Amino acid sequence: MSNRLPPLIAAAKTLASTPKWAELDDQFNFTVPLDIGGVTQLGLRLRGKCNRDYADQNLTFQIEYQFRGITKLVPVTRIDWRPIKPHQNPNFGPMELRLLRFHASHHHLFQENYDWMVGNGQPLADNIRAKNIPIAVPLDVDPLDLAGVLALMGRSFNIDGVGAIPAPPWKAPRFL
Repeated sequence: MSNRLPPLIAAAKTLASTPKWAELDDQFNFTVPLDIGGVTQLGLRLRGKCNRDYADQNLTFQIEYQFRGITKLVPVTRIDWRPIKPHQNPNFGPMELRLLRFHASHHHLFQENYDWMVGNGQPLADNIRAKNIPIAVPLDVDPLDLAGVLALMGRSFNIDGVGAIPAPPWKAPRFL
């Protein structure tokens, strides 16, 4: 795995521009490159995504990275706020997190997933395609609103200026 990635994740980052939510099917999402020291980092970006019809829930923010030899950017750390489906950790990774199942806001921490990807003996590309970032922990404190989620994400991902991210343009649920 790239030795370049841990320092990028640890570094203080800013948004390269103000993101704009775009609608595709039943989702809203955005991607924005990340800057370190005023320099936009190639292959490093923040993604936000949510379901159009679920206001104030099922919101995800993740840092994505493009590994050498892999064509698409892949998540390397993520926060899922008020998900509509439960999460279950696999039977690997830190012992205290194995098979942990919960239905709460959670964080796919960079270090736990990185350690697993570099230490499990499988090729990196296979890990990313098959498992992505499978290990998560429930949030200690579940933010009450979007501003709280943005603040938590900014601290967790070490990104300044996330308050500039606009609220998703959620729509009222459709009834069939």
